[in-house]
Amino acid sequence: MGEKVSRKPRVANPSDPVLWCKEAAERMNSGDEKGAIFCYQESVKLRPGVADVWYNLACLFEKTGELKESLATHIAAGKLFPQDHRFPAERARLLAGSGKYTEAVTAVSDALMISPYSPTLLANKAGYLIFAKNPTDARQTAEQALAIDPGCSLAYLHKAHAESILGDAAKAKETLMAGLSAVPDDPRLLKMQANLQIRSKEYEAGLASIEKVLLLTPDDAESWSLKGAACAYLNQKESAVSAFEQAMKLDPKERSYRQNRDAVRKG
Repeated sequence: MGEKVSRKPRVANPSDPVLWCKEAAERMNSGDEKGAIFCYQESVKLRPGVADVWYNLACLFEKTGELKESLATHIAAGKLFPQDHRFPAERARLLAGSGKYTEAVTAVSDALMISPYSPTLLANKAGYLIFAKNPTDARQTAEQALAIDPGCSLAYLHKAHAESILGDAAKAKETLMAGLSAVPDDPRLLKMQANLQIRSKEYEAGLASIEKVLLLTPDDAESWSLKGAACAYLNQKESAVSAFEQAMKLDPKERSYRQNRDAVRKG
């Protein structure tokens, strides 16, 4: 039998945008994302003034891998709904995902003009600033997020990252400790803590931190690589080889894991 071909969506009254939205929801429930996109497109043609329909359409484009279409939809919707922070915020995320960090900073700044007290937007901006090679502003922006929400783990993460780049490892560790005090057992904070500890030659502490991470996120290849590094420095060769091999299984495309395993075997 051949593959089941999805029929072009139809509704009882093609001039009714609500019916198209209902059909889109049914198509999504049945796994027909392309059909749902068609339905949402028909709906916005008939009634372009509903922000949530545009947002759903953009998200579906991203889900189906049509990133250019998703970005274009967020841009178009942002012009139609200039007071809805979601569209510039999502635009920023997509731009960052394609490595356009400077443009992402501009886009998230637009979102913050609409929602200036959002700790999430501020934390995201800090992250984009780091990759745009502006750690000083990243640290300041993360601090703004933490002033609004002392429990924003992403802000602690980006502040510590910025401090590390700026050469203040001690301050970065202090920030991570504050973050883990506010948000205990956050795997992202623990992983950065382990990274800094290993780089500071605190290998046993780094191994203890990364073991906690692996209990929380056992499928993270980078965490297994960090465990491999800590074990290698502690001369625990078998454990190091095993950790690097687990990282290789989880992310076969990353060459450094194999290189590090081979280096431990030869050492």
